[in-house]
Amino acid sequence: MKVDIPKLLMVFDELLTPPTDEKLGNFWFKTIRTDGLVVVFSFSVYDNYVGILVRDSSDTAIASVNMKDCSEIRVLDESKKHIEIIHDNSKNRCLLLLVGDDILSYSE
Repeated sequence: MKVDIPKLLMVFDELLTPPTDEKLGNFWFKTIRTDGLVVVFSFSVYDNYVGILVRDSSDTAIASVNMKDCSEIRVLDESKKHIEIIHDNSKNRCLLLLVGDDILSYSE
C-alpha cells in the first residue's frame, strides 16, 4: 500500500506506540477533534487494510469501520485534515475528514 507517513504525522496529533510496529508495517494514529471526539486511524502497509474508530471522551465507540484491499492512503488537505483511502482495482473511496461536520464518507 502506498502511504506518506510524514504527511500523516502532520495531520494526526500522535502516533500510538505501542501498538505501532514499523517492522511489521502496522501504524496507529490518534487525534482529538475540537468537539472532543477521538479518531483512531490504523493501517497495515503489507496487509493492505485500514481501520477507523470514532469514540467520545468516555471511550464509548460511536463508529468503527474496517476496510481491506486498500491500495493507497493520501492526505488531500493538511490544513483541513482530509484523508482519502483508495481500494485496489475498484472505484471505492473513503474520505476521513478530521475537521468539520462529516467525519467519514464512503462511496462506491
